Amino acid sequence: MKILQGIRQLPKPMMKSVLTIGNFDGVHLGHQALITEVLKRSQASRIPSVVMTFDPHPMKVLHPDRQLKRLFSNEDQQRQFEKLGVDVLVVEPFSREFSQLSPSQYVDGWIINPFHPELLVVGHDFNFGANRGGTLSFLGDRAREIGFELLVVPPVSIDGVVVSSSRVREAITKGDVGQAEKLLGRRFYLEGIVEKGAGRGRTIGVPTANLRTSVDLVPSLGVYAAMAELNGKRYAAAVNIGHNPTFQTEGQVSIEAHLLDFSSDIYGVPMRIEFVERIRDEQKFSSVNALTAQIKKDVERSRQILRGIEK
Repeated sequence: MKILQGIRQLPKPMMKSVLTIGNFDGVHLGHQALITEVLKRSQASRIPSVVMTFDPHPMKVLHPDRQLKRLFSNEDQQRQFEKLGVDVLVVEPFSREFSQLSPSQYVDGWIINPFHPELLVVGHDFNFGANRGGTLSFLGDRAREIGFELLVVPPVSIDGVVVSSSRVREAITKGDVGQAEKLLGRRFYLEGIVEKGAGRGRTIGVPTANLRTSVDLVPSLGVYAAMAELNGKRYAAAVNIGHNPTFQTEGQVSIEAHLLDFSSDIYGVPMRIEFVERIRDEQKFSSVNALTAQIKKDVERSRQILRGIEK
């Protein structure tokens, strides 16, 4: 897959393409429905498939007060597009100036002139240009005028829930990682570096790997059954996200993974945690012994949940 940082990196206009445009935060099942349509036409017509997305996310530029939390990194988004089979990814720099383009300027300068699409695939809620003036109706009129096909893909629903990035974020914020997995079509994960923690887990017989991560979005506080990946191997794990209230350390949130049947030193090693199921809320215990007893129950519950999970 070729990755371009904006249309200005195109060496010359494409003669033909099949194009889709969107933010694609998470590349969830709704996004995948659009890309599936792009790939169908691309492969049938033997012309390149193109995805255009934006960085930073438009919401972060236009409404920074809303403090949007992206689901995954740009690198994850690129990996998903490549895995799906996209030929060209265009990551267009987004700015307030860009947002003020008129719908006609946008269609001519960012759709027709660079890509000459045979087919443009968009979602049911797609809009563009200054004041969102580029509606689906406007786009349909321009498609007929210029001579390209426009396909509007209807929303995708799972168990009666319309798939959207905001629904995925909502599920993760509530700790409903199972629902997030259904909407994404894959497990939500965090990745980072294992760092040295307070060492309390080891003293009570349940050593943990403390994950340092810089991602925007973390599941709600609590204990989760998860799969951890490091050094190319995967391990069942019980993960605690919280403030360690039993030890009076409220303030900083830590992400601690106890890898089942694992005891090696892994400080400084990259680790990825895929969340499978939430076990319980975080809670404060009356004593270290009570905490230890509960952690052992959490570990056994994680073992039961993960027993059938393919490593």
